[in-house]
This record gives sequence, structure tokens and C-alpha cells, in this order.
Amino acid sequence: MKKNGLITAVMVGLLALASSSYAEEVSDLQRQLDEIKGKIQELQAQKKVEAATGSSDHLKSLLGSTKISGYGELDYIFTRSNRNGNGGNTLDPHRVVLNVYSELADWIDFNSELEWENGGSDGGAEGGISVEQAYLTFKINPSLKINSGVMLLPMGAINQNHEPTNFYSSARPALDTYLIPSTWQAMGLGISGVVADRVDYQLMAVTGLDGSKFDAENGVREGRQDFGKVSNNSFGVTGRLDVRPLQNLRTSLSLYTGNSAPSGSPSAYTTIAAVDGRYRFSDFELAGEYVHVYQDRPEILNTEIGRNMSGYWVEGDWHAMPKAWKQGKLGNADAVLFARYSELNTQNGGAIDPGRTSGRFNRNYTTFGISFMPVPSVAIKADYQIYGDHSAAGETPIGNDKFQVTIGFVF
Repeated sequence: MKKNGLITAVMVGLLALASSSYAEEVSDLQRQLDEIKGKIQELQAQKKVEAATGSSDHLKSLLGSTKISGYGELDYIFTRSNRNGNGGNTLDPHRVVLNVYSELADWIDFNSELEWENGGSDGGAEGGISVEQAYLTFKINPSLKINSGVMLLPMGAINQNHEPTNFYSSARPALDTYLIPSTWQAMGLGISGVVADRVDYQLMAVTGLDGSKFDAENGVREGRQDFGKVSNNSFGVTGRLDVRPLQNLRTSLSLYTGNSAPSGSPSAYTTIAAVDGRYRFSDFELAGEYVHVYQDRPEILNTEIGRNMSGYWVEGDWHAMPKAWKQGKLGNADAVLFARYSELNTQNGGAIDPGRTSGRFNRNYTTFGISFMPVPSVAIKADYQIYGDHSAAGETPIGNDKFQVTIGFVF
């Protein structure tokens, strides 16, 4: 009996020891599981913080590479009566343009311009808000950039350089209004880049012009199409070559061609060629531009026009502000005296309908004045324009003599 009792006691002791050891092992496992669970929660929280920080850093980087700029023109125009009902005084917030540029990546840029013209939507029939530019640029290499969206056509001296500090007169030359309808923008796809040292190129396929709106008074200006449904199914092609053979000499050749006939009509191609240049020597500048428009089958569009429209302007400029005056706040100031002569004929060679040919569409403009720039980003301009044409007795002239003051600015 004593032996059996001893065996029983030993077994009970061994079972107690085993139970105690098992409980400790379970407790250790639970503690390890709790530690693993805590580490998983820490990693998850850290991942969320890193994701939020990464998104914030990307947003900060994008905002840091986005720039806002723009330009504007405020006009005060005093027009002399010329038997055409256009005399009188005009105060016009001509345009205010807001530009947003963003570097989306080191090889992708976005550029846009939104324009408020003639007071915006509250400016009456002449007022409006429009997209002037909105395009992406993919920079493959210096010789090849791909551009897509709403772009300015690379035509003539003014269209892509139309900010008010880029020319000295208060208004753009008439040539760059009627034969090159600046500001001329269109949807399209293009390429651009550097060909060689001091040689650049641009090439685009864009929506074409609506030739049914060409006429002898406004040339091709009203042929620009809106961004809705276009009047024809054809694209235009335009290109430009900029050459700088000397340090102070810039020359350019530009070309546009496209079918301007409405859909369903036989084709009527419009071809516009332009050459322009500017040379500065000391305090003097010489500049000029020539534009020729050739219209195939003009009878399909309007019998008031002919096969040819052409014109030119030449300009001389003198940077007249003495260096002694360029001090203090006027340290970067400039004052330019200029004179420009321009001719254009929207019935060069006569109209398709001889009975609609008129000398009043053979026009000339003599403009002289001053552009004062207290800083490079502000131009205060004042000039006088003398208008002339070859109209017959009794015909009503299109244009007028006028005095104009313009405050232009860029920012």
C-alpha cells in the first residue's frame, strides 16, 4: 500500500510539473503573437504615412514646377471721321490673357492661355472669353519635340510673338490682321526643334480655314474656325524656319496651305507664304515683312476676292533714351521712336467678278510714334496712323486716321 501511494504521489507531481510547463509555453506563444501583431500594425501605419508623404511630395513638386504668367493691353483710341461712320473715341480693355505653364515631367510640358477680350463676356458683341492655347509638349531631344493641342500657327512676324512688349506700335500691323489673321490658333499636331546652330523649325497639321468667309475687306481673317464642328474635312499644313545668320539678325520663312472649301464643294486651296526679319545695329533697328496669299478656285468661295492677296510693311526704330537717364527706377528703361509704312491689297490682280473690283481694297498705312518702357515688362505707347487707299470718287473708305494710346504689360 505504501508503495502504491508513493507511486501515485510521484505521478501527481509529474502531472503538475507538466501542466505548469505547458501553461508557460502557451503564455510565451501568446506574447510572441501579440508582438508580431503589434509590428504588423506599426508597418501598416508606416506604409500609410509614406504613401501620404509621397503623394504630398509629388503635389509639392508639381506646384513648384507650375508658373502663372500673362499679358494685357488697355487701349485709348481717338478715330478721325472718314465718311464711313467709324469716327469717335473708344476706351477698350482690349485683352487680358492668363498663361499657366507646368512641367509635368522633365520631358513633358503643358502650356495654356485663356483670353478675356474687349471686356470679356460683358463686353457686348465684341467681348468674349476664349482658349488661346492649350497644348502638351513631349521633349524627345533638342531636334525633336512633339506638340499636340490648341496651338498658335507659326506664321509671320507677329502671330507667335504678339505680346505687347514685342512690337512698338499700339496696334499690330494691318498685314498681320487681314492676310495673317493673328491671333491665329487651331487644334493640331506638330513637331519642332533645332536643325543646326541658329536654325530652328516648326511643322504642324491643323484644322483649316473656312474660305466661305473670306472677303475683300477683311481678307482671310474671318476664315478662322471655332473649336466646334469645322466647315470642312481637310487639314491645313503649316511650317516655319527661323534662321539667325548674325548675332543681331533674325529672319524667318513661314508657309501655310490647306483646302478652304466647305464640305461637299470642290477643293479650293489657300496658300499663304510670309518672310520677315529684324536687324539691330547700335541703337537702331530695321524690320519688315512680306505676305502673299494665293487662292485656288476663288469663285467657289467668294467672287469679291481674286486669286491673289499681298502686302508688306517696313519699319525703322531708334532707341532714343539717353544712357544718362537710365538711373534708379529707370535703370532698365527704354524709349523707342518708330515709323512704319505698310501696304496691302486683298484684290491683287482684280476680283473674280470684275464688277466687284475696287481700289478701296488697295490700302496703305503710315504709322509713327513712341513706345516708352519704364521696365521691360511694361510698354506705354502713343502713335498716329495715317490711312490711305485707291478708292474712286464716291466710294466709302474702309479705314481711318487715328491716334492711339496703349498700355501694355506682361507678367
